Amino acid sequence: MKKSFNYLIFGVATIALFAFIKVENQPKENFSETFVQVLEHAKEYTLEVAKEMPAEKYTYRPTDSVRSFGEQMAHIGMSTKFILKVFVKGEELNFDPAETAKMEKQIGASKEDCIKSIEVAFDEVITALEGMNDKDLQSTFVFFFSPEKPEFSKEDGFIFIRDHITHHRAQAIVYLRMNEEVPPGYRAF
Repeated sequence: MKKSFNYLIFGVATIALFAFIKVENQPKENFSETFVQVLEHAKEYTLEVAKEMPAEKYTYRPTDSVRSFGEQMAHIGMSTKFILKVFVKGEELNFDPAETAKMEKQIGASKEDCIKSIEVAFDEVITALEGMNDKDLQSTFVFFFSPEKPEFSKEDGFIFIRDHITHHRAQAIVYLRMNEEVPPGYRAF
């Protein structure tokens, strides 16, 4: 019985070893190719959220201290382009919070303008990512908004873009529910 148990353990260990070797020897997927698909799905999902809210409710805000639904949508489009240009492309842009808020309010008042802003922003991010190789993605930028000014890879910049979109899209989903609109079903990727 002890001998059979030893053979069982040896067999399981051997299978596990071969499974590990097989996984380790698999070619790693290219971040650009994989993440473009993630962004394409995020674009579809974000546009579904934007389209679900009736145009007359785009100025809805649950309280005076937060963005309206439309301003959330405009913020997704505008900030996505800003993050791409500043952190990934390294462009110098003047950032005026008051002017940005004014533009968000203006774009956010129009469902059509918000949808266009989101489409353009996602298309620019996807195009930029498709044009980058692994070496480009490993080059770094300094996150100047943080007091510690940490350094991140441009790959991290694309992940930051996705996370920022997710954050504001989630807020918009709550606004849909508060207006008794049914949000599109959750999608992971």
